[in-house]
Amino acid sequence: MSSERNYYSILQVNASSSQETIDAAYDRLSRVYDPATSKKPKAALRMKEITEAYQVLSDRRKRADYDRELGRMKATGTAHPAQKAIQRVIAPVTSNPYVFGGSAAVLVIAILVAIVLVSVLGGGGGETAANVPKASVSATTLPGTPAPTPQGQTPVPTPEGQTPAATAPAGPPPVTGETVTTASGLQYIDIQPGTGASPALGQKVLVNYTGWLQANGTKFDSSFDRGQPAEFTLGQVIQGWNEGLSTMNVGGKRRLVIPPALGYGDRGTPGGPIPPNATLVFDVELVNVQ
Repeated sequence: MSSERNYYSILQVNASSSQETIDAAYDRLSRVYDPATSKKPKAALRMKEITEAYQVLSDRRKRADYDRELGRMKATGTAHPAQKAIQRVIAPVTSNPYVFGGSAAVLVIAILVAIVLVSVLGGGGGETAANVPKASVSATTLPGTPAPTPQGQTPVPTPEGQTPAATAPAGPPPVTGETVTTASGLQYIDIQPGTGASPALGQKVLVNYTGWLQANGTKFDSSFDRGQPAEFTLGQVIQGWNEGLSTMNVGGKRRLVIPPALGYGDRGTPGGPIPPNATLVFDVELVNVQ
């Protein structure tokens, strides 16, 4: 069994998926990453992973063995290869009392020196830290998005060719285009085709998005309301996103209509904004692939 990748994630399905769903996922992905026709980077490598995963999950006996192995690893708390690498780095420090003690002493001295410097350099004005206003710092500024205007200053006009910061609409706006329905039940409409790279599972993506409940149009989340795009690893989010983003290109905008089976299922988000068996509507923009 591959220790690096989960076969279910590779095929963009979950462990409870039927054989028909797995067959449909393999059929779709094999067309997308066919080395003979695909323009995606590392298409041959991705096709090899997809084939390996399908050979296991399409065989009832092999799949049962694989599921038992996954359960055993989860029960025993087997570390991910990345965690093992970190442990190998820090083990020599934490296991040696002399090295660990010396490191702790150095850290304490550094903290004390920092406190003294702050007291000396920052205390000349006679004000306490609580009385000094703090500057507002934005974590990420999108290209073409103007910075907020400081209080008391006149707003600077948006430079030609740039657009002001977007605000997420309260309900899903009307879009035009062909509705595509995949074998899994996902629906999408390409609002604006992209021209950049297309992401593969395991890559980090930067995405602007807004999500609404299809039943009543209620907005439940938006990166625009936070003022910065979201960054995550493809393959570690809901299946509707994994599938919907994997065929986009950077610069593209797409509407996703995600059925419960590809979203949060019959549980929703307990205590959160998404009820059980909710169909979700997302407008997504693929900003970057890393």
